[in-house]
Amino acid sequence: MTRPSPKVAQDGAHITLPSAVTVTPDEYDALPPDPRIELVDGVLHVMTPPTARHQIVMMRLVNSLLRRCPEHLTALHEQEIRIADDHRRNPDVLVVRQDAVNLDWFSFPPKAVLLAVEIVSPGTQTADRKHKPAEYADAGIPCYWRIEPLPELVVHTYQLDETDVYESTGVFHPGDLISVPRLDWATIPVTDLVP
Repeated sequence: MTRPSPKVAQDGAHITLPSAVTVTPDEYDALPPDPRIELVDGVLHVMTPPTARHQIVMMRLVNSLLRRCPEHLTALHEQEIRIADDHRRNPDVLVVRQDAVNLDWFSFPPKAVLLAVEIVSPGTQTADRKHKPAEYADAGIPCYWRIEPLPELVVHTYQLDETDVYESTGVFHPGDLISVPRLDWATIPVTDLVP
């Protein structure tokens, strides 16, 4: 694994990091689990720590989903989807089949995932709006939700169509009840997610 050392600028105020660190799947698997690191086509992607707003929305959504999940499903946060050996993503929230849960592991194959949710944050807009939905659709994950917390919290919901492309199933604002076809049990008042 090539790990260039960070270089500190002369004034000590800035750190310059390498633009890309390539690792093999085995090297990635040897790293300690960290929900802020993803492997995308063999390249490590380091994400900034989530804001308090992001964390509150995420925890409220997980709790809302857990209260509503049928027995054969469960909701988790910041767990890995192993799209391919060299491609791993850590959605903010996911709903998985209960029989796929190993209490001592953190990674799921796409076939075990029913719903992946990303909460858009500064620095993740392009990935959350474009790259990740395309990757999740290609992996066959039936449902994707994107939560835009600012300026007003809005939940965009999608499901795979017959061509395995995500189609919109709704845009929900505070005062609305999230209600989508493939997740009829997941009726959640958007207001419950607002920090």
